[in-house]
Amino acid sequence: MNFKLRNIVAATLAGSALMSFGTSAMADSTFDLVQALVSKGVLTEEEALPLLKGRENDIQLADKKVKKAAKLGMSDAIDNATVYGDIRVRYEDRSGTGATTGADVDETRERARYKLTLGVKTESGDWYTDLALAMGANGRSDNATFGKSATTNINDKETVFVKRAMVGYKATDWLAIEAGRMNNPLYTTPMVWDADLNFEGLAEKVNYKMNFADLFFTAAQAQYQGDRKDFSTTGDTITTELFAFQGGGRYLFNDTTSAKAALTYTTYSHNTSNSTFKPGIGTDGAGAATVPGAVNAAGTAFVPAVAAKPGYAIAASGVNDLDTIEIPAEVNFMANSSIGVRLFGDYVYNTNADDRAKHSGLAAAANGSEGSDDSAWMLGVMVGSANDFKSFEANKMVKGDWSARIWYQDVGVWSVDPNAVDSDFMDSRVNMKGTTFKAQYNFTDNVFANFAYGHATRKNNTFGAAGAASDLALNLKDFDLVQLDLTYKF
Repeated sequence: MNFKLRNIVAATLAGSALMSFGTSAMADSTFDLVQALVSKGVLTEEEALPLLKGRENDIQLADKKVKKAAKLGMSDAIDNATVYGDIRVRYEDRSGTGATTGADVDETRERARYKLTLGVKTESGDWYTDLALAMGANGRSDNATFGKSATTNINDKETVFVKRAMVGYKATDWLAIEAGRMNNPLYTTPMVWDADLNFEGLAEKVNYKMNFADLFFTAAQAQYQGDRKDFSTTGDTITTELFAFQGGGRYLFNDTTSAKAALTYTTYSHNTSNSTFKPGIGTDGAGAATVPGAVNAAGTAFVPAVAAKPGYAIAASGVNDLDTIEIPAEVNFMANSSIGVRLFGDYVYNTNADDRAKHSGLAAAANGSEGSDDSAWMLGVMVGSANDFKSFEANKMVKGDWSARIWYQDVGVWSVDPNAVDSDFMDSRVNMKGTTFKAQYNFTDNVFANFAYGHATRKNNTFGAAGAASDLALNLKDFDLVQLDLTYKF
């Protein structure tokens, strides 16, 4: 088929859907039939062209569309490229009660915020990529605040950073290998991993279909803190790696009911002689570890520990003595022909919690973990409208759809990595428990609003509500969060 006819047929089949020029005649069966006959060798190109006689206007319009589309060039090696992203604006109110110095005080932080994500995915044979840009140097949040701060103004522009830069290879029908800065490859929940966080390293993903079951196995090796340097004299630097192994499956009981669950083991490897990885929960202002509310000789009360996110320098909330077993799960079913229900939960147990407590340097933890400080759990339910079960299960919402979810979570101080937990509903803290409600309504297929409210309290008052990059500068006793979002996806 010559270039002109091939492009005419392609534009005819996809023109109105992709270009939105509203020319319905471009998608009729005549062109479909001509293309099929030529591709099968029934007709030659010369024999096919007369069949299009009388459609000159359509042909000219198709040629214009092809030329217009050709202005956006693409390498011949690329089979497909998809641009995606979203713009979100948010109103947020965070408030809490807790100690800074002396007696407990209240703190409220009210902000209007926005975020931008812009990415492109490509495919080339068995290879594929994902490149995305977003605001926010801290990987746990892509948000920027209106006016930035009390010391800057609206004229200051935000910086855009690399959010993802991943290359993948589909080795077989069931094995894919990915390398670079990538989406979290594990099935998990925000109780353990903030949804904005990415992995940096390698991931091997196996997916195997067996009758009504979809089995999966994922191995991930992440460079948590990198750039190892070994010198014969001085100046050595260490690295920290994260290793995760997950196996699980999804089982379809019938056309309206499914279940999904996984078992995950995560561990960290680093030089434990580096004291900066000590999982301290705070200091009394004089450098000595203490418990919330304690006051040193200078009258300075407990201050919560602060740490950085994965991939950056780790401060007091270290990752030593973290060997966790996680079990996330969900059950999806249709309550009736238009309403779907999801029951979901997560459970985490740190097998090394006693050592983590002992190595914290806190006198109160010298005898090991207390109660349920070695574990974390979540349980919730979601209800939403759905045109069919498949769409509901995949969280594909269109115009007029709605959903509402509520969950409770309880996170022990020694149970999970404090540098990775959700930055919103528990203010990036561990040793917190509470309830969150979140609802969504779609105005169109790609424009929707979210409302969320969460309330949490400190779980064990023996220790502080330790956090990494928390938004409130308090050793929290209680915490409330209100968010209202408007999101446009493209």
